Amino acid sequence: MVLGRLIKEGWELFKRKKIITFVLIFISFLMSFLILVGLSVFYFSNELVDFLKTKLDFSVYFKDNTSREDIVKLKNILENFNGVEEVVLISKESAFEDFQRKYIANPIIIKSLVELNINPLVDYLIIRAKQPEVYNEIAKYLETSPYRAIIDFLTYSENKNVIERFIKVSNQFKFIILIFLILIFIFTFLIILNLTLLTIYSQKDDIEVFRLIGAPNYFIRLPFVIFNLISSFLGFLIAEFAFVFFLIRTRDFWKQLITTLNPELFFYHNFLTINLSILFFLFLINIFATMTAMSKYLKI
Repeated sequence: MVLGRLIKEGWELFKRKKIITFVLIFISFLMSFLILVGLSVFYFSNELVDFLKTKLDFSVYFKDNTSREDIVKLKNILENFNGVEEVVLISKESAFEDFQRKYIANPIIIKSLVELNINPLVDYLIIRAKQPEVYNEIAKYLETSPYRAIIDFLTYSENKNVIERFIKVSNQFKFIILIFLILIFIFTFLIILNLTLLTIYSQKDDIEVFRLIGAPNYFIRLPFVIFNLISSFLGFLIAEFAFVFFLIRTRDFWKQLITTLNPELFFYHNFLTINLSILFFLFLINIFATMTAMSKYLKI
């Protein structure tokens, strides 16, 4: 009975304080939507890093006078490395044919090849590993093995530097997003705190009456907590619908960037975790802001 009355009081505040209610709803919407966007950025960064890692190929190019027998021996050794998925030998003849097919529409390059009358390409191995870390072990082995003398160059170090730079930038970007979300929490708390103060002072006479008749502190506090929670929950729901609408409208766009990228699926798979976390933070902010406002300024 008492709880029902307190909820009714909170609902009455929600209906009467239209401007404050609107601002609370908007702030909660903004905070919820920005959190959802921030989590999507984290997901996008992780997916992009994983995608680039799958493109981290490892090619070993051999000197022109290297015998095919030595290359095959090295190929067999590399195939037995832990974590190596596949080692493909590309002969210079096959590489030359692929090169011609690729640039068949470019008459200048084709004419230059005809005039050379030789195959300028060399044999090479393409190594594919299950994990990017394996490439580093292979590179160390090749740098110290007897086969180093027949190797012209490796492509791994160039690609590795690009990937590592991207991962570094990605981590820095994630850190900036995290700081941004923390600032959003702080500003949300301060805004809700000040809006709660406005609501409290507008109800100051009623609060004084409750204090005079000896109403317990929770009886005075709870309507304001409920008022804030109703407003925040509505803001959260609006953000939820807006974000889902955004995901549906951009569904085809993400697959054009990376075929495996699917933020909509990520959101649905983590639906409860994401939304309960946002609601939990909104609940904490509202509770703490209301309690701080009541205790500090009205000394209840």
